[in-house]
Amino acid sequence: MSEVIKQAIEEKAKAIRIGTGDATIELLRVEPGTFNLGSPEHEAGRLDSEGPVRKVTLTQAFYLGKYPITQQQYVSVSAKATIKPAGPNVAIDQLTYSEAVAFCAALSTIAGLVITLPTEAQWEYACRAGTNTRFWSGDQEEDLAKVGWYRENAGHKAREVGQKPANPWGFHDLHGNVCEFCRDILPPYNTISDIDPIGRTSDRQGMMRGGGWMHPADYCRSAIRLMSNDRFGGAGLRILIAG
Repeated sequence: MSEVIKQAIEEKAKAIRIGTGDATIELLRVEPGTFNLGSPEHEAGRLDSEGPVRKVTLTQAFYLGKYPITQQQYVSVSAKATIKPAGPNVAIDQLTYSEAVAFCAALSTIAGLVITLPTEAQWEYACRAGTNTRFWSGDQEEDLAKVGWYRENAGHKAREVGQKPANPWGFHDLHGNVCEFCRDILPPYNTISDIDPIGRTSDRQGMMRGGGWMHPADYCRSAIRLMSNDRFGGAGLRILIAG
């Protein structure tokens, strides 16, 4: 399987698929580019950790999961998974950071490829998809409601992936549904590199992005950053393969 995928990556395929036995994970290609990381001071709901806004360039293409990992996908890779069944296509949640990292490691072995969580910069770049608004769909809460599951419309639970519209680059559920772990923790943005920034990494912590079904609109913005670790899990994940 790895040779087929590697060839597709070399040919710059728009999408690649990884089979896990019982499930298939689809990833979409994201081309290099420049974007504004963070939120401006006047943005409603802004946290101090989201700034100052920094123009950042990502120089390498990558493939990112079209959807968050589902329960079926998670269980097909993690044989010891202990989750409350909610449906095969429901986004996996209530994970700790170490469980998310372990999933990537196990899937890497299956696929014969290096599979990771995205960096914070990669995640926000793919989420924004060329936009600079609070949500990729606009600035108002009604714009969020159209594209994401959050506290006001999710019914107090994670939902099936792909039920809301995709962003301009084809990704679903980046706002709400489940928080998504990133593999780094960026320092204040005025201290980071403007080329391929990456923050510190830890075995027990990673930044969570996108907000989840339990969060209000402010916590589902493109720039939101929420911290978690093994004591306070509660997120899902979306996988990445370098292009």
